[in-house]
Amino acid sequence: MNTLIIYDNEGYILSIRQGEPAPREPIGVPFLWVDIPEGKRIKVIDGIGVDTSVTPHEVILEDIPPSEVDVLEIQVADLQYQLMMNGVL
Repeated sequence: MNTLIIYDNEGYILSIRQGEPAPREPIGVPFLWVDIPEGKRIKVIDGIGVDTSVTPHEVILEDIPPSEVDVLEIQVADLQYQLMMNGVL
């Protein structure tokens, strides 16, 4: 889904908008339209989420860390595999 990111000249994010109908583009304020891939999120440190040191400016993305449930599911699968390999299951 297209996301409108409105930010200042230092990359400080002022607003993140998405949805239908598409939000109105601001006038006189820098903005980016970005499509955030699945499994990624905007990395914001002290409000800064846009890299303004490059041209064109780019949103800073990071991987979404696995949830506690995801981590537990992986651990259960690993334990089941180990038990199976040891002939217990």
